[in-house]
Amino acid sequence: MAALLAQRGDVAHVQLLLMVRSAVIEYDYDSQTHDLWLEIDPQNESAFTEEAKELLRSVFERVSGRLGYGVSWLGFRETLPSVGPDWRERLQEMMNADRPTNMARRTMPEKPQWVMDGLAFTNFGERRVYQALKHLQENELAPEETLSIFPLPNGRVLGHTWEPDMIVTYRGRAGVLEIDGPNHRVRRAMDTSRDHLLRDAGIAYVDRIPVEVIDDAQELLTVLKRFLRRLRECP
Repeated sequence: MAALLAQRGDVAHVQLLLMVRSAVIEYDYDSQTHDLWLEIDPQNESAFTEEAKELLRSVFERVSGRLGYGVSWLGFRETLPSVGPDWRERLQEMMNADRPTNMARRTMPEKPQWVMDGLAFTNFGERRVYQALKHLQENELAPEETLSIFPLPNGRVLGHTWEPDMIVTYRGRAGVLEIDGPNHRVRRAMDTSRDHLLRDAGIAYVDRIPVEVIDDAQELLTVLKRFLRRLRECP
């Protein structure tokens, strides 16, 4: 499905499929058919609008029919968290947190889908940005002027606990990078308020990477170099 959408140039819906945590085929005894369920983490579920689901179902029907998979229906549901004997303590941590969805991911971890250098990422875009920063770190910056990269660090500022997508330190300054996606576009006011709090708390510069840039390696490097330049020039 993702390959067919990419072939059409439909980047937005490819990005949605990259958010899918797992795909499960189950037998429906009522209809006596095999169904495919795409499971999505709760923090990404709002990105799957009814319009998007209908388009993905049409692509699914074409692929399944052409390849003779014998699976006739596509559904969407949220992932179930993994829990253990200490589930009460874990849930109490979540209830006391400002961002329950992120705390749920951290306190009830599943096997990460995107991993590099022993670091886990919540989606493909985060890992792609990390790869580009690593390229700058190892290939384009002098050892005495290199940068450090901290993906998904939990931190506390006045009145809030937050988890930036990426903290980057460079030339004695700390900056925050956020990777925008489909579920970021309706939260500009909240993002701006958070940026102000981060700057008041000592973060020199906050920038956002549009989701459209992720698949263009050269454009992504250009955006990151601009981020480093602005971070360097911060007072």
